[in-house]
Amino acid sequence: MQGRIQLLFGCDTRSLAAFRIGIGILLFADALTRYSAAESFYSGEGFLNSDLAKYLSPDSYSLNYLSDSVGFQRVIFALLACSAFLLCVGCFTRSATLCCWVLLASIHVRNPMYIIGGDTLMRMLVFWSLFIPLGKACSIDQWRESRKEEAAGHERPVAGLICSVGTACLLLQVFVMYVTAGLSKWNEPWLGGVAMDYIFRQDCYARPLGGWLVQFPVLTSILTRATLFIELIVPFLMFLPLRTAHLRLAGVAFFWAFHIGIELTMDVGKFTYVSMVAWLPFLPTVFWKQLRWARLGGQLTQGGVVKLNQGRWRLVRLAYQVFGVALPAVLFVYVLIWNFSGLFGGPGTTWLEHKPNAFYRFGNVSMLKQNFHMFGIAPRVNATYLFNGRTVSGERVDLVRGTPATDSGPGAALPDTQEWKTLHWYMISFGGEPKLYQALLEYHARTWNRTADAQQQVHEARLEQFFEDIGPGIAPGSFVHLSNLAEWKDPDWVEVSDERLKQDFERMMEQMENGGLFPIESE
Repeated sequence: MQGRIQLLFGCDTRSLAAFRIGIGILLFADALTRYSAAESFYSGEGFLNSDLAKYLSPDSYSLNYLSDSVGFQRVIFALLACSAFLLCVGCFTRSATLCCWVLLASIHVRNPMYIIGGDTLMRMLVFWSLFIPLGKACSIDQWRESRKEEAAGHERPVAGLICSVGTACLLLQVFVMYVTAGLSKWNEPWLGGVAMDYIFRQDCYARPLGGWLVQFPVLTSILTRATLFIELIVPFLMFLPLRTAHLRLAGVAFFWAFHIGIELTMDVGKFTYVSMVAWLPFLPTVFWKQLRWARLGGQLTQGGVVKLNQGRWRLVRLAYQVFGVALPAVLFVYVLIWNFSGLFGGPGTTWLEHKPNAFYRFGNVSMLKQNFHMFGIAPRVNATYLFNGRTVSGERVDLVRGTPATDSGPGAALPDTQEWKTLHWYMISFGGEPKLYQALLEYHARTWNRTADAQQQVHEARLEQFFEDIGPGIAPGSFVHLSNLAEWKDPDWVEVSDERLKQDFERMMEQMENGGLFPIESE
């Protein structure tokens, strides 16, 4: 029985090393991306100051709240990059993992609008890594321990397999993500085979290949039903006790191909790459045995398993049982409840509420909250936004694209940078607060006026929401104005305009008194 548990919930140390390197690279790249967006997305000079961020995330705390300056935010991102590098090379691995988790959770709290499914999955992968010794292979920590053992004249056993509550939680988190995503799709568009047709028509997600596929309804119908099968059935195969190693090897290859296919047809940000890294701990020992350079030297521990609970002191053993066994087990049960109750109107639909009950508030505080209902309800409209500003000269301009608003139209107002595109995804998926809309509009107006000349200065603006029906037989581009979400006027412009009207009125009265308004022509 114990051997079967180790087979299903254990991870080869080399697979964990590959996972550690992969997640470290992703964290490093994420830190660099956010570094460039520090001013607009994380500082008081952007659209989301700390007061507004606290209003949107009232139950959470962030290290980024310590200062609203651009420089401080960049320090946070630099620290995350350094921690990610240490995690990648396996230097002070446990401390580096803890730092990555604290900094990443703080960053996600500071701006919840810059988070998509890939960010949530990455945060949870780092969290469960806190309970796993990721530095047991291919790391600086492992090299230093080997040097110490050699210097002492001892032969150090080599860990071949690690099986713990932490590894089980890491593997099951991936399982839960796919299954809840599949269950959220158990509705008419997906069962009827039309969901992917609608998704490929979404301007903000579809790539050219996806746009080409909508010409073939049979293909989109096959892809729709195949997605349901993949998310609901294939993850279970990874935990079958029969030929587990071979099934997992095939499963990793299959899901890598699956996510590459998603990336080729849809723009889903970093979700593709995080998901591919998430499958690395599933790589079985048989995979590494085929690679000479990856073979472990030395004597393997008994059964290839690290006996983590064999501490010499009772206090150490007790601490491990509490923090290494009981804590992750309890927290994973909480995650299970969070995810599956969300399918029935629980946190999956209410996690953005400002006053959830105490059970769900804990998810906000601990940042264990998650929502993997990706495209659960296939959208049947194209939604987009237009930041419409009016200049001193009377022109209407698109404040995002920098083009005349009447020429660009709402479809052309889609953001072209990843950070603004992520915000756009968030807004069309979850909506937003009036305060957020107002802050966004004022930010774009301020940004425009910094570089515009006198005649192109914007003195009023509005955030407009448009939508168009999509589907087979519906011509694209027929956007309809839905509502104005926010309006802004430059108070200085009002004062200048009133003063100018007063001066013009006084000048006209003076002309009337002097008889110069309607001069009499001499005969």
